[in-house]
Amino acid sequence: MLQKPIAVFILLSLLTTVTFAAVKSGPFLHLPLDEGSGTPKDLSDNQFKAEMSKAAPKWVDGGHPQVKKALEFDGTSNFVKIDMEGQGKDIDSHYHPAKGLSICAWVKVIKTGTDKHGQTRQPIVMKGAGGQWEFALLVYDDLSAGMSVWTCPGSGVSEPSGGKIGTGWHFQCGTFNTTEGVKVYLDAAKTPVAEAEPKADAIPCETGKRPVFIGHREDGQFLNAAIAQVMIWDRIISLDEMGMAMEGISTAVEAEEKLATAWSRIKVLR
Repeated sequence: MLQKPIAVFILLSLLTTVTFAAVKSGPFLHLPLDEGSGTPKDLSDNQFKAEMSKAAPKWVDGGHPQVKKALEFDGTSNFVKIDMEGQGKDIDSHYHPAKGLSICAWVKVIKTGTDKHGQTRQPIVMKGAGGQWEFALLVYDDLSAGMSVWTCPGSGVSEPSGGKIGTGWHFQCGTFNTTEGVKVYLDAAKTPVAEAEPKADAIPCETGKRPVFIGHREDGQFLNAAIAQVMIWDRIISLDEMGMAMEGISTAVEAEEKLATAWSRIKVLR
């Protein structure tokens, strides 16, 4: 049996290696949606300002180990809006379809089909409208998880759906680039629940200037769900990063803080 000091050293070394190897550059946008009051804050280096709809979503207790607080959207009028273009730094200056895109969020669906829009899916995260359609992370009426990437006119480049997100908390991620197309993951599982290669000759839109919306699509769709920890990267994240984001680590700084906490707990075991 290993002596405690040796075991502690090995465990700490493993934590350091896994943590810092997995975390690369942080998300382009990171809205924890865990403030519990007021307006959501972007924790990314960009520090985008968010605003809530006039009929604001309500703050609720998450009731989950990784979701202490969340915003609950009523499925008819609530949203959070981030007008990146109006703040002088649009995601499109960084999002290049060949390089990729990743979107993740904790989602607890309450009910689907509440917006009377007529489509069979509602957005968790959405960007696009009026000839500037870009991408969305989606929940379908049958509770499957999906992601869409479009051409600017709005035809699908890659938009699969699959799995069952159910009505409890799940961590949903979607990744895309022009080589692999879209892959959708639930709870950081290593196998996607849905994937689709990009359609031939379909050019992804990367010139749109529309805001990013949480829980809403500009032509009338709304999602009835609680949402937390919304993150967007301007690249495809690794499965290790996805798992760490699910655990609440999205940057090297956060990794260092988590490591310090782990170390303090380890010392108690010595």
